[in-house]
Amino acid sequence: MKKILFAILVLFLLTACSIQQKTEINFPDKKSEKTVSSEKESSFLEQESYVPKEPKTIDDMMPEERTRLAEHQSTDLEKAFDEGMKLCNYKLNDVLVRAWILNKDRFRIETAVPGTRISTVYDMDMVYSWDDRTKQGVKIKISDLPTKQGERVAGIEIPKTPEQVMASDVDVVCVKSTAIGEDILDIPDIVEFTDVTEIIKD
Repeated sequence: MKKILFAILVLFLLTACSIQQKTEINFPDKKSEKTVSSEKESSFLEQESYVPKEPKTIDDMMPEERTRLAEHQSTDLEKAFDEGMKLCNYKLNDVLVRAWILNKDRFRIETAVPGTRISTVYDMDMVYSWDDRTKQGVKIKISDLPTKQGERVAGIEIPKTPEQVMASDVDVVCVKSTAIGEDILDIPDIVEFTDVTEIIKD
């Protein structure tokens, strides 16, 4: 009888040990788990890929990215005149120029010069150019520009022909602008214009 009771007690102890081992395997220590998780997170933060990257320049862009950019801007001035409704910025002889293009026959050019700005409006058969500071300007028929272009009247250089403006060999950025309208052709009332067509003879 004693042998049977001893055997049952041994069997009970072995079973209890076995259950305790399984419990430890299935439920690891919480402190140990937090330490492993913290080490993994620290390792991730140290990875180089996690560091924010600098913004891309156009030279760094992939071809498809450049294509998407090209859909919204043009670097071809003559093409911008063909398409119309464009706002263009470029440098001509180190002078900043901005062009508002309604179409090939109607557009406005603004040239930044020291102390002032020269505005020039091409409107069908006439061109107007004036100094925003002195409020002095010239006007001339576009058909007369080829012979008179380059001369100066009232301190204003006779404008280029539309063809010369469009063919300018410059690095230009043009964007489509639905805001461009007839108002870009407005001529200020306070400017005194000299009619170059009448006073300059060939």
